[in-house]
Amino acid sequence: MERDRNSKILAIIALTVAVIGLSLGFAAFSQTLTIHSSAEVKPDQTAFNVKFSSSEESLATEEITGVPGGEAGATADQATISDTEISGLKAKFTKPGQDVTYTFYVRNEGEYDAYLKSITYQNASGVGTSINCKPGSDTDAGLVAAACTGMKVTVTVNSTESTTESKPSITEHELKKATGEKVEVKIEYTAGSGVADGDFTVEIGDIKLLYKSQD
Repeated sequence: MERDRNSKILAIIALTVAVIGLSLGFAAFSQTLTIHSSAEVKPDQTAFNVKFSSSEESLATEEITGVPGGEAGATADQATISDTEISGLKAKFTKPGQDVTYTFYVRNEGEYDAYLKSITYQNASGVGTSINCKPGSDTDAGLVAAACTGMKVTVTVNSTESTTESKPSITEHELKKATGEKVEVKIEYTAGSGVADGDFTVEIGDIKLLYKSQD
């Protein structure tokens, strides 16, 4: 009887060991492999490319001739274009009522549509206004100051116009890729303005057109 009981205990122990051994035989190991990834995008700044041009249809850099208007007698120097700058716009007046207009273009040569966001008149050197008149050696400063109030500059980019004062917030002015738009700069000695008793020069601060890739 005792022998049978011991045999059963040994059989149970043997079975238990066998099960444990079987479990160890089928044990599975696991390990997780992790992939860390990212990307970086740096757009090419040259893909946004807006420049001045003497032609609406393609980039060109011919000199721009100012066209006199109003009262007879005004003349103008020729302006030159260099990519993002146009210089040499200079009107020569003899009396009030005269004006000179320069016409050129802005071309969008980039890969994005462009939006005109502002037209800004910089101050002339040494003063807090965009126009500064300086009397000649024998010219009365008071008369020059009175005449200077009649000096006006108007910039028109297609239908967007700014006259002597900055236009800091422009919306919905789109210049599509591979197209151009007309720019007119009119320098004017308005009719009815004061007259100086001699020569004087008129300094006009730089005018900046800001284009962005988003409206």
